[in-house]
Amino acid sequence: MGYSRKKKELRKKQHKTSPFTGIRKQWGQKRPVIYFVLGFSVLIVLFYLVWTSDFYINQIQPHILVAYNGISSSILNLFGMETQTSGSVLFSSSFSIDIKRGCDGLEAMALFASTLLVFPAKWRSKLIGFFSGIAILFILNIVRIVSLFITGIYYPKAFEFMHVEFWQALFIFFAIALLIFWIRWSRKMESHVA
Repeated sequence: MGYSRKKKELRKKQHKTSPFTGIRKQWGQKRPVIYFVLGFSVLIVLFYLVWTSDFYINQIQPHILVAYNGISSSILNLFGMETQTSGSVLFSSSFSIDIKRGCDGLEAMALFASTLLVFPAKWRSKLIGFFSGIAILFILNIVRIVSLFITGIYYPKAFEFMHVEFWQALFIFFAIALLIFWIRWSRKMESHVA
């Protein structure tokens, strides 16, 4: 008798499920994806708000471009190119390039950093990935500037292709590859700790 009463109570509980039970279950399954998309969107919007602000354009961007030019000029001079810089312009007696907004690699760095920061992983892994990834992308952009300068001197017909198509595609591909590498590395690190 006690067994059949428990069985009836169990059936009543199963039938008394809330109409929101299905919604809760679906939300629970999709919540990580929704949090990821929302977090990524907020970070990207914040980046573009800062990146397009007058303060950034007038106060920060010139320093970044001067740093890129200075480092690139030093590397080119190691190879006897005799380059000089003036603001965002890198020049020699035979060629010059003007590094402008969008050629600084910051958009790819922002996409990389935003994805990394909202990805579900431990903060230690995120910080290591963030700083090493940004450093690698910065170095890659230096390589890009140096190679474009050399292309402009020795293969001027290929300059536009290298600048607009080759390096943009390679930079995006490299940023995605870095993310995939970091995700695998962070998962491996977390499995070793656990």
